Amino acid sequence: MAVDTRSVKEYARELYAAVSRKMGITEPKPFNASSGWLQRFKKRNKITNINIGGEEASADRAAAREFPPFLREIMEEGQYTDDQVFNMNESGLFWKKLPSKTFVVKNASKCRGRKLQKERITVLFTTNASGTCKLKLSVIHTARKPHAYKSMDMTKLNVHWLTTRKAWMFSTLSLSWFDDCFIPNVKKFCEQQNVPFKILLLLDNAPGHSPLLLDHHPNVKVVFLPPNTASIIQPMDQELICNVKAAFSAKKFKLLNDYTNTKEELHNLSDTNTDSKSEDDEDQQLAEQEVLLKQFWRTFNVKKAVDFLVEAWDQLSVATVRCAWRHVLQGIPGVRQSKSVTGEVQTVAVAVDLAREAAHSITAAGFSETTNDNILEVIRDPDVTTDEMVDDDDVSEEAGGASSQEEHHLSHSNVRGAIECIEKAKLLLSDDPDANRYEIFTTQLLQTMEPYIKVYHDNINTSRQQSITEFFTRNPPQPAQASDSGRDSDDDFEGFVWEALVSADDTD
Repeated sequence: MAVDTRSVKEYARELYAAVSRKMGITEPKPFNASSGWLQRFKKRNKITNINIGGEEASADRAAAREFPPFLREIMEEGQYTDDQVFNMNESGLFWKKLPSKTFVVKNASKCRGRKLQKERITVLFTTNASGTCKLKLSVIHTARKPHAYKSMDMTKLNVHWLTTRKAWMFSTLSLSWFDDCFIPNVKKFCEQQNVPFKILLLLDNAPGHSPLLLDHHPNVKVVFLPPNTASIIQPMDQELICNVKAAFSAKKFKLLNDYTNTKEELHNLSDTNTDSKSEDDEDQQLAEQEVLLKQFWRTFNVKKAVDFLVEAWDQLSVATVRCAWRHVLQGIPGVRQSKSVTGEVQTVAVAVDLAREAAHSITAAGFSETTNDNILEVIRDPDVTTDEMVDDDDVSEEAGGASSQEEHHLSHSNVRGAIECIEKAKLLLSDDPDANRYEIFTTQLLQTMEPYIKVYHDNINTSRQQSITEFFTRNPPQPAQASDSGRDSDDDFEGFVWEALVSADDTD
């Protein structure tokens, strides 16, 4: 069971008071359950902090130990400095999500519109090993221009704005990010710092990172981390992203507190003497706070969320960034690590404590019960299920309200184009000297494409169906040689389609 420092301390104080009462001690010695006491308690009982679940539970520690020496060889061979070594990682964020015990979350099902708790964006974080270059954040959203940005030029934002239907990273988008965001920004940094434009980029092996990145640019060498090692050695996963998300939550809670405490309605309620307030007045004030809270929750838009993320990213210290690289750069010569470092290392524990305190400052129901675990739940990387992704198919109001079915209609020409691309892929690889490998590839390729080839075949049959009346009243056919030439031009293509269909039960 996961526990946090604050809950342990609270329980220790409660236990001390209970034992004192049981022993008949009316005035026990003060016991504050300080951080020093907790550290000594853990040391006496050999209790250590561990990370449980998720990527950490399935991490390949052997591969993680072998990668730093491999990276060191690459850096020495290519003569890369810390300024030239970068890491990028993306992370999802439910930017409207609030702690589960709050009034808004408990009543979310009664709110009109979309499931606001599941308003999600994906943020791409990139920094170099020296901490001197934190690239402009890239945000993936479902809308090309949300209503919050309706009067702004999307090419001049404080972030790079990317769009996909599900707001997730995928291979084609990773190439676009590389060409349009990463290369221009890094090239500009190298020019400003008088650093050679020769870059080493570390990425994890997520499916959304295209393998074509390996040789996509002559000045950028891309190295993929071994599978299941990101939670141990990837710099962005070493508290950097969690730090930013926790700071984002603290800013969101502070804005919520300011909103609910400065409204004129609450000031009017507080004009009366506190001592003379009745229970009805207190109930009315609580109800008013809940109304204001829901109003804020609905009006808090993606632009404000992105602005908070940018502020939190900019406030990340150089020392914190360099600390996050310590595992993957293990073994780098000491002279490489001797550069001056500014700022203190910002830990996730402190950032989460600050977010919890900001939540406690909100007087609305439920926020005073927020724990560190609640904050971690809010900022964790979302694992979206298949059902949730289906629910997310609906285009949001911010996206402009266009019909998603019309935008994603699967036309006959698109199906044919996809099949032609597959046939070209077979042709390009047909000279493979390993005949067995090529046979396995083509077999699996045909099996994968079979559903779409059937769609193509059904479309052809549907377009050729005619009533008996149409058959007898149609115009006379063209000369045989004209139709034959048209058929000859499609022999190869139809042959590919037929090859995929021979194994299927098809009475046609």
